[in-house]
Amino acid sequence: MATPIWAPGVNGPEKPNTARVRDYWLGGTHNTEADQELAAHLVSAAPHLPYLCRTHRSYLGRVVRRLTSLGVRQFIDLGSGLPTADNVHLVAPDARVVYVDIDPAVASEGREIIADNPQVSYLCADLCHPEKVLDSPEVRTTLDLSEPVAVLVLDVLHFVPDEAEPHKVLAKYMDALEPGSYLGLSHTCRDPFMLAAVGLFGAMYGDQPLPTFTFRYPEQVVQFFDGMEIQSPGVVPIPLWEPDPGEVQDRNPENFQGCGGLARKI
Repeated sequence: MATPIWAPGVNGPEKPNTARVRDYWLGGTHNTEADQELAAHLVSAAPHLPYLCRTHRSYLGRVVRRLTSLGVRQFIDLGSGLPTADNVHLVAPDARVVYVDIDPAVASEGREIIADNPQVSYLCADLCHPEKVLDSPEVRTTLDLSEPVAVLVLDVLHFVPDEAEPHKVLAKYMDALEPGSYLGLSHTCRDPFMLAAVGLFGAMYGDQPLPTFTFRYPEQVVQFFDGMEIQSPGVVPIPLWEPDPGEVQDRNPENFQGCGGLARKI
């Protein structure tokens, strides 16, 4: 499988990898010194990135708990990264889950992590090819597509460029699934600070690997749910999406560079 130039991973454990950087920021153990070095360089350009990463992951937990309360027991987690820190199968241990990541090194390590769990599979695939994902042995043997499925696309769509037509990609997933299925997503949004941080990183560490980002506006994120029934509280800054009681909320959630939402296929 050819890896698109926009893919966030860098094959091979000897090189830093954004999936393992995310694992490091989430307190996981599946990262290397090279990943930690890249993480330090990223933080030097954008100190808030670990916070953003943790906020997206906390949001994943809240979405999964909402879905399980609605009776959903099947999940496809697109662009999942390593399933090590508060991932879907850890939040919903009775659920059946297929993790999907484009990076062969990440997928290989992911399979090792979930090897003892018969309800969980790991697929190496490009999320922009819905037919290949949905027709894969991993999906067909793990999930029952005659029943509702929740598709999660969290903290990954900023890696997918407009020319890949992510709106059409997500629509193909939902068109193939039963009514009552759900789409949950989060997206780091476009703002001057994020754009400046990417430029600063390039100026400081031009020799370091960094994927191309497509930061979108919140109104563009809303459009990913076209034709679906958006659930309360709507598409909002992630800290405002059904925060856990007692959870420390962002002091200025309206300024949070990311929004999320959950919608139901009707």
